[in-house]
Parts: sequence; structure tokens; C-alpha cells
Amino acid sequence: MIYPIMATLPYPAFKKDKVLGKDGPHRFYGTLGDAYLQKRVVSSLLAWSMDADARDFNLDVLDGESSSIAEVLSRGSNLPFLSDRRVVHVVRAERLEGMQRVGDDGEAKASPKSKSKGGSPAKRLTDGLENLPVTTVVIFSRTPETPEPGAKAGVARCVHATVDKLIDKSGVVIDCTVGAKNSSLATAIVENEARERGIALSREAASHLVERAGHDLANLFNEMEKCALRAGNGNPVTPAIIDDMVKRAAHETIFDLTDALGERRAPRAIGLTRELMGSGEAPELILVMLVRHLRQLMQARALLDARIPLDGSAASRIPPALKAQLPQEGRENLPNLLQVQQWLGRRLAQQARNFSTVQLQEALAAALAADLAMKGIEDDGGTPELLIELLVTRLCAA
Repeated sequence: MIYPIMATLPYPAFKKDKVLGKDGPHRFYGTLGDAYLQKRVVSSLLAWSMDADARDFNLDVLDGESSSIAEVLSRGSNLPFLSDRRVVHVVRAERLEGMQRVGDDGEAKASPKSKSKGGSPAKRLTDGLENLPVTTVVIFSRTPETPEPGAKAGVARCVHATVDKLIDKSGVVIDCTVGAKNSSLATAIVENEARERGIALSREAASHLVERAGHDLANLFNEMEKCALRAGNGNPVTPAIIDDMVKRAAHETIFDLTDALGERRAPRAIGLTRELMGSGEAPELILVMLVRHLRQLMQARALLDARIPLDGSAASRIPPALKAQLPQEGRENLPNLLQVQQWLGRRLAQQARNFSTVQLQEALAAALAADLAMKGIEDDGGTPELLIELLVTRLCAA
């Protein structure tokens, strides 16, 4: 699908005057975040870099999963043919020769074999990029998923810290992330898209659609089109139509459930639990999300007790003894997560104050007991649905 050129979007990450230099495109770009927005951004970058009829000879699209750094540099070293520029677009760029596997210091762990080739993958890539012709534009796109936290608080990683530094120096990293709590951004983008498609959608209705369907833009636009067909040509899409046509996103309901649990609002938590299971959500998945949230609350409680603020600076302030007790995996480690999702710190701080450390330990023990009962390892306490409902009730009352 060819997307229309975007000179601007209702969010600050992508505006033409920001992403282009005085003489045209920069040498390097990085994109990360929402898949739909990444495609729109790349489509515009390509249109601004070369004419459509020049792409057959001047555009190479490589997959980082199966391509090597040498191949990227080789394609980029070619001069343009009957065009001012050529473009190399690397999708899943963080997977180039395993660059997504990073050490604690944020640097890729280079094998002896890679060292013999001239250093770590990131160093070989950056050294090679700097030597490419100025007529080559390289676009690195990260796999659409929650980005790994970077070394600098509040900065998400696109490819690798070393590569991102070069992109910032000679180009732009365009963050297309639409956060789970950034409803106003998602609403503004949906409103903008509705105008482009000629769909009558008020801000109230756009906000209601986002609340109902979640923050994945491609899914939001599909649901918007479906509601527009239901409303009829030229008629406005109303919240009532959205309620009739759009099934509430399960993961959004789960977020509401974990919030209700953290706020210890038992009636709402039980109601949301029943809504999830009534829509076909597996009790086992609900349990996984509950346990993940309890672990985050446990870490938040420990940081609060140590008088460490729950923000992007937590990772640099945590003492070694406490750091050793926290999960080492990147996404499970709360201080690391707070570097890219600082809004989460305020939410968890408020909720963690509702529990003591002992209460959270007992809550995790209760979740383990429910898990064992579901698997038939310990005494049968009923169906998985009943076990989840009993667990939620117990957690809110703890």
C-alpha cells in the first residue's frame, strides 16, 4: 500500500521542516513505534528523497533479521542512477547481527569472531555509515513493539545506542510511539485521519473510539471505517454507533483491571474481571498480567521505601544492593522501564502506597497458589474462572 505524503501530523515527532535539512533529506533516519505511523513516515521520507519512477534503481529494502551489516553498507555505497539520491531502508534494524542483544552497559556484546572483523556490530555499522556517499539516505526502522530503554532517561532506543547517536548527529530519530496512556495523541491522529477520509467524527466520538478500541492506529482506522459504514454516507459517527460496532480492546480492559487492583477498588476490579472472561479472555492470561502488575508494585514499593523517585532517574540512583534484588531482564526491571515510560512512575507510586511490602508478598503467594490450582498441581479450588475471581477479590481486600 502506498501511503499519502504527510507534511505534518498532529504530534511533534514528524513535521517536514524538522525532518529535512536545508538541502533536502538528512543522511540517516531512524523510526520506531506504531507500525502504521512508521509506514506513513517512511512513505513521506521516500517521496521527499526521490521521484517515484526512480525507485526501481535507487531503493533497496533490507530485513535486519536476514541481512548483514556488510550488505547494508554495500548497497549504501552505490551511487544513484538518474537520480540525486538513493535510499537504503532497513526494517527490523535492531536485529542486524544481533544488535538487540545488549549488555548492562548498553553496548552490544561482541563475540571474538566479530571483534576480529573490526569490533562490535554497532561500531562496524557506524564506521561504515560515516564513509557512505552523501547521496545515500539510510532509514532504519525498528520492529513495531515496545522499545528497549536507552541509556539516557526518557529516550527510547531505535537501533542501538551507538548507532542512534550517529543518526542524531547526521539525521533524525522519529518516534512514532503512541503510548498506552497517551489517549489525547491517539485521539488527535484519529481526528486527523477522519478528516482526510471525509468521515464525520467529532472529537468526543474520536476520544470514545480510542477509549473503546485501544491505541493501535491501524486497528482504530479499521474500526472507524466500519462505524462510518454503519452511520451511512455523510452521517456522523456517534458514540452510540461506536458502542454498537466496536468491541472493547481486551488489553485496555486488562490495564483498567490492574489499575482497579492497585487502587483496591474491589467492585470495579471484579466487574472488569468478569467482562474480560465474558469476552473470551483466557484466565491464564489475566493471571499473567496480574502477576506482572504485582511485581511492578513490589519494585515500586521498594524504591519508595529507599526514597528513590519513580521517574527516569531511578536507574541511576538505585544502590547496588537493591539493584541486585530486582529483575535483571530489561522489560521486567522497573527502573529501566521508567526511562521510556515515565508516566508509569506516577501511577505505580500512587498504587504502591496502598500496600505494604508484606501485603504484596502475600498477594504474590496467593497468585502462585491460584496458578498451581489452575494447573492441577495443588488442591482443586474450582474452575479457572472462579479461581481468578476469588484471587482478585482477595487481592483487593488484602
